[in-house]
Amino acid sequence: MTRAEFLESLRRALNGNMSAAAVEDNIQFYNGYFSSQAARGRSEQDVLRELGDPRILARTLIDAAERAGDARAHNANETQYRTSGYRAQGNGASETGGREEAAASWRQEEGMREHKVFRIPGWLIAFAVILVLLVAVSVVGSLVWMLLPYAVPVLLVVYIVKLIGRR
Repeated sequence: MTRAEFLESLRRALNGNMSAAAVEDNIQFYNGYFSSQAARGRSEQDVLRELGDPRILARTLIDAAERAGDARAHNANETQYRTSGYRAQGNGASETGGREEAAASWRQEEGMREHKVFRIPGWLIAFAVILVLLVAVSVVGSLVWMLLPYAVPVLLVVYIVKLIGRR
């Protein structure tokens, strides 16, 4: 397998299972990884052995995208990953047609990157608020408790001085 075959296999495995922008980001990342490793003097075959099967790598990337909130990756995991054949679009007879459709799909979404929104569960927010309040009460209580032995005599002296000053 060559670098180009690896990247194309990775692209086919990712297409339809995550957003087109995410697919292109991953392809560009691994293409850059090959280049950086080549600059360090590593052979393409060494890098290919290190990365392993592009379908397994794609499965890992799809799982990570699902955990990050990519709806397409979630749907792919719901229907199970299709490991048989890795057909490009349709019956697999024309790989170039599939690549052209994928490229057209990417061009349509180019510039319209999906923004992921991380939503914190309500119970976690409530827990955090209660925890912050407990810490604040503890800090204030500790300060009052620490200053109380000094504050009581000072307040008594001030009170006595005021009483004497009224006479």
